[in-house]
Amino acid sequence: MDWTEYFDAQTGRAPRSVLLRTLEMRGDTAPGTALDLGCGEGTETRHLLHAGWRVHAFDADPSSEARVRAGLDPAGAERLTFRAARFEDLTALPAADLVYAGFSLPFCDPNLFPGLWTGVLGALKPGAWFAGELYGPHDDWAGRADMNFHDRGQVGALLAGLDVVDVIEDDRPGQSAFGPRHWHVFHVIARVPA
Repeated sequence: MDWTEYFDAQTGRAPRSVLLRTLEMRGDTAPGTALDLGCGEGTETRHLLHAGWRVHAFDADPSSEARVRAGLDPAGAERLTFRAARFEDLTALPAADLVYAGFSLPFCDPNLFPGLWTGVLGALKPGAWFAGELYGPHDDWAGRADMNFHDRGQVGALLAGLDVVDVIEDDRPGQSAFGPRHWHVFHVIARVPA
């Protein structure tokens, strides 16, 4: 995957709806600490920073940090912590009020995904939110040895113990930054019981 080309294609897009819906559901709760796992070109990280959040952003691509920092004011830049790391190399995540993982978790090695998911759950404070996507077995990329995929039952098992607010299954032909493809995606919003 050419991540630079993908990031270039994503520049200027709006923040993803699963994050916006999660922030809306939080209501007027004060911003806290957020993790953006696989922050890419930084759209959601910048959105959170502009809203007053402290953000720990993670991405393995070497160009990601400069993209994320582009256009930040000094206050936002001060609240950003960026770490260049692959999911497979994350040993511990900071405690968070929100973990956002937009279209990123499927790119973790499937053998190491259970450890990453345990880390995600462990980072969520009481009352914290998770928002992100998981890929299903009908996705065009299903079967790639370097990615992980989950069916509806497996997604439910991953979310056990959380208050599941929304799981929208999207199984359809569509477009990507690189052209037509079949998507099978679970858009997830869940919360740790307070």
